[in-house]
Amino acid sequence: MSSQDTAQPDELPLNKGVHLLAANEDGLVALEKPFGAMSHPNKATDIKRSMIQASYDYENEYFFWETEEGVERKVWLINRLDSPTSGVILVGLNPEIAAIIKQEFSTHKVTKNYHALVRHKPHKHAGIWADVISKDLVNNGRKIKKGRQIKAKSGYQLVKTPVGGFPIALLKLVPVTGRTHQLRIQCSKHGHPIVGDRSYGNFRFNKEVVLETGEKRMMLHASECIVNYTYKGKAKTFRAHSELPEAFQAVLGFRPGMGKPRPTENQSEKQDSANLKGRRFKAV
Repeated sequence: MSSQDTAQPDELPLNKGVHLLAANEDGLVALEKPFGAMSHPNKATDIKRSMIQASYDYENEYFFWETEEGVERKVWLINRLDSPTSGVILVGLNPEIAAIIKQEFSTHKVTKNYHALVRHKPHKHAGIWADVISKDLVNNGRKIKKGRQIKAKSGYQLVKTPVGGFPIALLKLVPVTGRTHQLRIQCSKHGHPIVGDRSYGNFRFNKEVVLETGEKRMMLHASECIVNYTYKGKAKTFRAHSELPEAFQAVLGFRPGMGKPRPTENQSEKQDSANLKGRRFKAV
């Protein structure tokens, strides 16, 4: 495939809020996906929500579109992030580099660093979580179908806890295995559900955060990706970094009495907000 036939990083049809973070001469590209955007459309009507606004080949896992000149372009999806998760996601401009990096992911040779706001501070500032988790089908926090048991392993490190704010902590999370919803399940399993997680989180606490700050997103962000690989006989390192979103800082920096609670249509939510007014939160 010649360079004339290959899509260039600056011509990708990126959705609103999606940014180019890094690209190299091998055709490896890192994008920054915002909260709410899909890694790829699940059906044709999802293209408007997809991080790349183009048709998608599910079997071969690539986006495709035509330029204004009628030339077909393709870009290959390498890894995925849940829609509620923001941060670094990789694509390839040619099938060769995409296959190589996918293999690195499948053999757990890619370093993926995440940051999450979780409820409560861990007793130890750093450690390893090694669990057996279920790939359960969950809807609005309710288990619909129990899945098979799988092993999951992640490292965590305490980064920051606010003083006088919500009882939360900012953690750096490093998944060793790559299970679906792994970090979300493990955080919840160890008593530190991710703020804003609608499937595995603490729903009453999530509601408090929304009422006081207006921030509704899940506070999980893929902040860094480091890949060591060999391409055409040469050893390469590719690194991409994404800063914490402003929503994280808004929740971390919240203090009671900073502002008026956000109005809601539900009267009971208004009452909950009134009950919270003037309350001091402690990091525990």
